[in-house]
Order: sequence, then C-alpha cells, then structure tokens
Amino acid sequence: MIDFDISVIPAVRVSDKTTPEIRAYLYCDGYLTVSAEQDGKTTRIGTWELKAGTVKSIYTTFRDIRGMFNLCFDFSDKNGNHIGTKEWMYEVIPSGLPSTTLIDGCWVDLYHWDEKEGRWFNKAQRKLTEEDWKEQIRSMSRVGIRGVVIQNMFYSNEYVGKNNLTLENYNGLAFYPSKLYPYRFDIAARDVLSAILEAADECNMHVLVGVGLFAWFDFSPISLEWHKRVAKELFDMYGHHKSFYGYYVSEEIPGSLYDDWPEIRHRWTEIADFFREFKAYVNSLTPTKPVALAPNNIRFHEFEAEWSEILKNIDILLPFAFARDLENLNIKEIAAICKKSSTHFWVDMEMFKFPLDNGLIPKDIDELLKEIRIYDELEQIYGYEYTGHMNAPDCPHDLGGNAAKVLYTSYQEYYNKIAKIE
Repeated sequence: MIDFDISVIPAVRVSDKTTPEIRAYLYCDGYLTVSAEQDGKTTRIGTWELKAGTVKSIYTTFRDIRGMFNLCFDFSDKNGNHIGTKEWMYEVIPSGLPSTTLIDGCWVDLYHWDEKEGRWFNKAQRKLTEEDWKEQIRSMSRVGIRGVVIQNMFYSNEYVGKNNLTLENYNGLAFYPSKLYPYRFDIAARDVLSAILEAADECNMHVLVGVGLFAWFDFSPISLEWHKRVAKELFDMYGHHKSFYGYYVSEEIPGSLYDDWPEIRHRWTEIADFFREFKAYVNSLTPTKPVALAPNNIRFHEFEAEWSEILKNIDILLPFAFARDLENLNIKEIAAICKKSSTHFWVDMEMFKFPLDNGLIPKDIDELLKEIRIYDELEQIYGYEYTGHMNAPDCPHDLGGNAAKVLYTSYQEYYNKIAKIE
C-alpha cells in the first residue's frame, strides 16, 4: 500500500457549474491542504483532516478561479510534518452549465473488434508504431481532449453464456507484453500502452485503462478473477505513470442488464458481485483511483433497483446510445439513479453516424455539436471514439479517411473558440 494517494473526478477539467470530487488517502492520521496557483498568485482552497487508511471524499469548488491553473495537494501528518505533494494543471471552463460543452475525453481502440465496423481504419491502425500512438495522443491534446479511455487491453470476441473459458484456457490476445497471457495481437506497436501513457504524461492528460476483454457482457466469478489478475499486472507494469488515472471495465452491458436473454436473466446479481469485489481489490492497490463502466442507456431506468445495487461500486458511469432515440431520452432518470449512489454520470457520446450500414463513419461537425448540447447537465462528455473519427490533417495514416480529418479540423476551430485560443 502506498503512503498517500489523490484523485480528482473529473480529472483535469470542469465547468464553473460543476463541483469536482477530491479523493484523498493517507496511511496515517493527518491533513490535506489544497491550493491553486495562477499568474503568480496562490489561493488556498482548504485544509481537511484525514483518518489513517481511509479514503476521504471532498466536494469543493475552486472559488472564482477560471482558466488554467496549477492544482497542488500537500499531505502532512497530525504533527504538521510534511509527507508529500502532488500537483498538476487543472482547468475551469466558464460555460455557465454543468457541461464544459467540449469533448472532455475520447475512447481509443487499439484494434476495433468488428472488421465491418472498423473497415475504414482497422488496416491502418494495425501499422501504428509506438511513436505513431504518441502522436495520436498529442493530436487529441491539441483539440482539448484531456481524457483517454482505452477500449480493451485484450482482444476477445467470446460472449457471456456461450464460452467455456477458464483462467487456464483463456484465449484472448494481449495488446501489451503480458506475462499472464503471452499470446499477442498482431500490431506494430510492441508496447502501445506505454506509448499512450508516456504521451499522456507529457500532455497533462489522464487515461482510464481498459481492463478486459474477458468475454462480452461476462461478469461471472471466473471473469472477476481474470480481471483482478490483469488489473494487478497492468498496475505493476504501468502504475508509475501519473496519467494512469483508473480502471475501465471493457465488458459493457445493456441498460436492461440481461432482461432480453431469458436463459441468463437471473445472472444480473453477478454484476453487482463483480463490481463490489473488483473495486475493493483495485482500491487495495490504489485507494483513490476510480472504476468506470459504459453500458447503453436503453431501458436503464426500468431497472432502478438492480442498477442502484451495482452502482454502489462504480465511480464513473458513461452510458451510450442516447442519440439513437431522441424521443425517449432518459438522462434525467439515469442522473437520479446515479445521484443516490454518488456515482459520477458522464456520457459516452457516439461520434459515428447511425445506423452502421457502411461501418463507423464520423458525424459531421454540425451534427456533433448539436448532440453535445443534449448533455448540458452532465459534467463530462466522452466521445466514442477518436480512432477513425478524428484524425489530424498531418497524420500519415489513413484512419477514417478524409471525413475524420475534416471533423478534426472543424472541431479544432470550435474548441479554439470556446477556449479562446487565437
């Protein structure tokens, strides 16, 4: 166990109408002092008492500070002796809404699981080197995308209730040099996660690392044990990076849980058990790092009792598919369910045109900006996905064709206007 730990949710950017959560841990009784440094001026945000070995959640605003500033966290013991300091750049966007009205983060695929959906970028993506991946992260940063969600660190197209996987015969392919499961997916980058985290460190970005995929929608006891082992290996190998922000569970799940699958409908309790044990386990490694899940929104509110139990151990919920059925938006209903469990409700905004008749094709800028405003009441907007949907004009790889470069350029103009970048 580490001596002290700190996480902020959201990690590096909020609007002026959002109250972020600071999670602090200290091995002994002591204090946390938070301050902000901007233009040579230091503003003390507050000091809070910490109990030994206990994570404290602090909800606070950053006073009247706007724009970029250096956020400082100083830990001391009960006698005032300094233990350690962490700091990074933070930003408050004066949007006047809970939302920043920006794309705060994006998913990246290391290789898209469905060849038909990924037809416009999979072939080129396989060829990306470590340096190419670093440039992908830098290009995200240039348009103000501060967060990265890695879809999955293992490639597997097995499904719940239809596999005979065990810890011993698991046949997924790793995207990193795993010692647990040495079979590798064939991409040019030998250690793509290291490259992404190094570039994110450089750009003051944060990364939710995709722990998965064991099997789609599979939260069985075997899947739980697999996830714990993989999370431990990922933390041991990459946890020294300051951008290693938390854990994204890749398996996904419909908002209706297993209701449409009569043969496994009763297994929803496995999901609650999974997150209760998984969160406790990863927080034994890193006490404050969040755990995230992205279900779809479909019928989510019809299962309030079930989700209320599951969400007790999910820190960040990112539902998707809202724009597929605008007549039945359930944002307010999901927000109410999340509020009861103090789960942060963000959105997984689909950046592709729907339906998917011709694979994943980027929306045009007008459609994208119109959808962004659907989520005015949410504190963060994450897009699925940067890969194949935005691509810097100078990128030498054909990741999504001209449409992805046009969307990148168009969104960059919008971001520069909001961020007041000349």
